[in-house]
Amino acid sequence: MSVRIMSMVWDDPSFRGNTKLIMLCLADFANDEGCCWPSLNRIAQKCGISLSTLKAQLNTLCNDGYIRKETRKKTTSSGEITNDTNLYWIVTQSLGRSESDLGQNSPQPKTGLGRNLAEGRPESGPKPSLDPSISNSNTPVIPKSSEPKIRKPRLRAVTLPSDFTITHDMATWYAQQSEFIVDMNAATVQWKDAMLAKQTKYKDWPAAWRNGMRNANKWALERESRSPAATTQRMGASNGNYGPPEGYR
Repeated sequence: MSVRIMSMVWDDPSFRGNTKLIMLCLADFANDEGCCWPSLNRIAQKCGISLSTLKAQLNTLCNDGYIRKETRKKTTSSGEITNDTNLYWIVTQSLGRSESDLGQNSPQPKTGLGRNLAEGRPESGPKPSLDPSISNSNTPVIPKSSEPKIRKPRLRAVTLPSDFTITHDMATWYAQQSEFIVDMNAATVQWKDAMLAKQTKYKDWPAAWRNGMRNANKWALERESRSPAATTQRMGASNGNYGPPEGYR
């Protein structure tokens, strides 16, 4: 639905009765360039008028330069060529004209708004109708001229994958940590058991592994600092002479 075109139709004093209903219906189906392709039965149903009345009104609107109609053909699954829904273009330059400007010989607008491109398609995609009874699943797709934006998939936190293993990059990172004293493989086994036991979830498991290795090394250093051997190393190893210091009297 094009709100801009629908507003222009509402404000145009030259439309009355069934004519305004039909123009509003087309604007409800149209994109911002004024292009739409509803079937005649759908328009007649929404406006509450007969098909004969609808066809006569559409011909008048075409003659007056308010809309342009393009007939289309389609090939069925059996290979038969049959009529497809018409393409309608609402000529926005004609909206808001005074009634004295109307006539069968009204000139077509010189600008490209409401006209086909060189490829025969409008620049913007279709707009869904506000009518909840209308299904948009069968709406023909009109590709945009620009490349579509590719959205990056959002990562979600998951439990530790069953095939989690140490990659070459992870092993290279570990080798670069000169202060690490724990065995990488043994620390990884303990870390994986802890993650599975707690059913911990992360978005980036390699990053979680790196943090786990840092914690394992930190705890190993703390245990080493509390051991008697480490205390001896900090105080200095004995040379076997446990007598009084030299010069003691």
